[in-house]
Amino acid sequence: MTNYTEKDLEAFIEEYLLSQNSYIKRHDSDYDKELCLDSELVLEFLHSTQQDKIEALRKRVGEDYRPILLKRLSSQIKEKGILKALQTFIEVQGVRFLLVYPKPNTDANQTSLENYSKNIFSIVRQLHYSTRNQNSLDMAVFLNGIPLITLELKNYFTGQNVFDAIKQYKRDRDPREPLFSRCIVHFALDSDLAYMTTKLQGEQTFFFPFNRGLNNGSGEIGIPTGAGNPPSNGLKTAYIWERILSKDTLLTLILDYVQKLDDKLIFPRYHQFDVVEKLLQDCRARGVGGRYLIQHSAGSGKSNSIAWLAHQLTGLHRQSGEMDLVFDSVIVVTDRKVLDSQIQGNIKNFSHIDGVVEAITEGSKQLREALESSKKIIISTIQKFPYILEGIGEIKGKKFAIIIDEAHSSQSGISAQKLGEVIRNKHTDEELDLEEVLLEAIRNKKLQSNASYFAFTATPKPKTLEMFGTPCEVGGEKKFIPFHLYSMKQAIEEGFIHDVLRGYITYNSYYKIISSLDDEDKQYDSKKAKSKLKRYVEGNIYAIEQKAQTMIEHFCTQIYKKIGGKAKAMVVTSSRENAVKYYFAFRNYLASNYPQYKALVAFSGEVNLDGESYSESGLNGIAETRLKDEFKKDEYRFLIVAEKYQTGFDQPLLHTMYVDKRLSGVSAVQTLSRLNRTDKNKEDTCVLDFVNTHEEIGGSFAPFCEQTHLGKPTDPDKIFDLKANLAEYRIYSEEEIEDFVGAIKKGEKENIIHSLLDRNVERYIKLGQSEGEDAQLDFYHKAKTYLKDYSFLAQILPYEDIELEKLYIFLKMLISKITPPKGEDLAKGILECVDLDSYRLTLNQKSDILLESQGELLPSQADGTSKSSEADLKELYQIIQEFNEAFGGEVEWGEDDKIRRTLNHIKDDVKADERVLSSMRNSDRQNMRIDFEKVLEEKFRGIISTNLSLFKLFSDNKEFKEKITQKMFEVIIGELGDARV
Repeated sequence: MTNYTEKDLEAFIEEYLLSQNSYIKRHDSDYDKELCLDSELVLEFLHSTQQDKIEALRKRVGEDYRPILLKRLSSQIKEKGILKALQTFIEVQGVRFLLVYPKPNTDANQTSLENYSKNIFSIVRQLHYSTRNQNSLDMAVFLNGIPLITLELKNYFTGQNVFDAIKQYKRDRDPREPLFSRCIVHFALDSDLAYMTTKLQGEQTFFFPFNRGLNNGSGEIGIPTGAGNPPSNGLKTAYIWERILSKDTLLTLILDYVQKLDDKLIFPRYHQFDVVEKLLQDCRARGVGGRYLIQHSAGSGKSNSIAWLAHQLTGLHRQSGEMDLVFDSVIVVTDRKVLDSQIQGNIKNFSHIDGVVEAITEGSKQLREALESSKKIIISTIQKFPYILEGIGEIKGKKFAIIIDEAHSSQSGISAQKLGEVIRNKHTDEELDLEEVLLEAIRNKKLQSNASYFAFTATPKPKTLEMFGTPCEVGGEKKFIPFHLYSMKQAIEEGFIHDVLRGYITYNSYYKIISSLDDEDKQYDSKKAKSKLKRYVEGNIYAIEQKAQTMIEHFCTQIYKKIGGKAKAMVVTSSRENAVKYYFAFRNYLASNYPQYKALVAFSGEVNLDGESYSESGLNGIAETRLKDEFKKDEYRFLIVAEKYQTGFDQPLLHTMYVDKRLSGVSAVQTLSRLNRTDKNKEDTCVLDFVNTHEEIGGSFAPFCEQTHLGKPTDPDKIFDLKANLAEYRIYSEEEIEDFVGAIKKGEKENIIHSLLDRNVERYIKLGQSEGEDAQLDFYHKAKTYLKDYSFLAQILPYEDIELEKLYIFLKMLISKITPPKGEDLAKGILECVDLDSYRLTLNQKSDILLESQGELLPSQADGTSKSSEADLKELYQIIQEFNEAFGGEVEWGEDDKIRRTLNHIKDDVKADERVLSSMRNSDRQNMRIDFEKVLEEKFRGIISTNLSLFKLFSDNKEFKEKITQKMFEVIIGELGDARV
């Protein structure tokens, strides 16, 4: 009674397909191994659907047309490939035959419906497929006599599982066999898990997980996520035969999803197919006007998901009998400044008809032509869209699907407003009064009723969740959740991205500073002073050189062999100045110790450092546009960055990241995720973090590892509180706002507009004179907060408040005319009063960062009522004492720390000495050494008053002196090597 085998699972699946999905049972003997066809069913289908074509062929070749037809059909499938043969036609003696009939979009064409119903689905168990051996396959699915799918099944009760089925495909199934080379997809499954591949390549075959995920794509709060399938009343993999192998679904997959790109079949992963089908189902039921947030992690294949969704939306009808489409055009908007070539390429490749897709790269004229020529899919960047849409005019009665790639809060600002102005249905050209004009402006800000929005992101922010998320109630509280979820946790567990938090390494930096003044009684703003001191010590060249040495030695001793010896690293710095300092430190140390490797640096604009101006292209010796390609070269192993390349940079060979910058929230996730791309031979990743703790990084990742949700909606009363608070500064009156907005509406000349604002600017200046610059700063920051928060709220509030809109218009113009005070810098000059005395870098912790499953975010609570804090003035000696306790109090500072610091100072002094530089340019190595020793001894005499013990050690200990002299000579030659003639 417990002797369950694979055949029992076969029988169970077969019985379901025959009884529930109307399959036909066929036998091994029905399969023609030479032709790779069930010939009887092929002929039955063609006779029932295309008898006229059969008669035409009979007239051309005679009564013996069957073997000619079948042989030609088999050869055409082999030459074209099964996908193209099914999606187009095959030609026999000039007669064209269709091999399948798709399900029509509507019920209007009765003939199409009848032909669709005549498609024949069949199943064969234990199929002997080869002419060379007696191997048999567990199951094969046929469509109209043509093999589509193979399945290998395993049963836990026999001691085997899905991974044994995968091994069987790799080792025992010859890819050259016609059955395996022609079928679209091959499934390996047991009762719990399913995997699939579209191409067998022996041991090199890659099987994709084809599982629902523990949450089945649901955004419901509290459901755990991850790889695998959720518990069910039956078998966990029942969705394969119950859903995927159903007639409608299987035909949809073959004809609308499967694509051939670069000689490779693309079959959607389960979550890709699931999200598109669920979105289509909701749009079909609801029509236009929905908002959908899709939280899909990196590694989800988002570009393909967007491409499939865009194409499916273009042909969507609400009801099967309706002729009108749900959407007239689909607009794909990417958040990247350079149009995402992958998304653009995928969408174009997925189109079977030329001219369906148009990428907008030239401006409004191109967009107008695209709309007028009925382009179904239009692609643009969010940055370009506002400018493209200007001048388009009114688009009446049109319905749009807006797919937003990497949706962030920027979609809540002016870009979304400009988009709304164009896609909103407008029905009047008559002159409107001021109130109607303002109402029109508010409506333009809102998400439009004639558009549905589909927002894709891996890291949704609170505003993104509230704008596009699905509202739900939990415990009587309103929350917002994603419509569909493919979590970071699932992507990691399925092997599509690496877990960058495994083996996370943190370092502690300890600093000790001293005063360089005799008078330490001068007072400074304690908070600002400590902030400046922290930046000073972190950017101190000695500290940077020590960290750079640690990074390089770590990479060149432990990392360089990774990814088949091609591993690369990124250094994340806190400022452009530090990026330049790191670049020089890396260049010098690599030249002296690892000359086979080089570093590149990336930052925007120019950096002034020690009287010199540096740019990215100048330091690298290449154009900025070439950096990504240059970094691919094997010699470049380090990329030092400041802001640039922390998002959107996709380089699978990046293995290690060195972090010397404070990271938090979405920024931490996006920055560290540069490492998570998979590649051949890439088994792991590594992070060395010199600033952040395990707890801080874990806190940043926790909301995005599984499902992210918004814990409560934005409180609209906050904007009214802020409006009232701004009025208390008496910079303006309600009458003045009214006059100003009226002047804007009338289109008054610029001199009038300026004169109306000048009186408010004058009051702003007087506010500073009477109440101080802090009051001015408070007003300025609150006004900026109002502009940002109202831009968002105006889109989601169910009502239209004209007074809020008037203040928005007024403040937007006023802010452009006032300059916020910089405030008195009560910490000014403190850096000239201190020196870094000692620095120590120590390993803190190496361990995996384990995340708690909490994905709740909260909306912004800013109401503008905060006040600038008063300066806390303290004397220099007290600030130094507190700083040293905070950043070096745990350390027992010894003489070694001071020695290292002093030696570094001496090295810099020697290196900068003109006598050494001249000798480097003009002398041989022997004379260079003589000149160097003279200068070195002179510099050591200069430390008698500050470090007598080190001077005595150098003077009296011959072994120490020779060691220091030799090492410093080698280092300086390495660092100044480029200066030699």
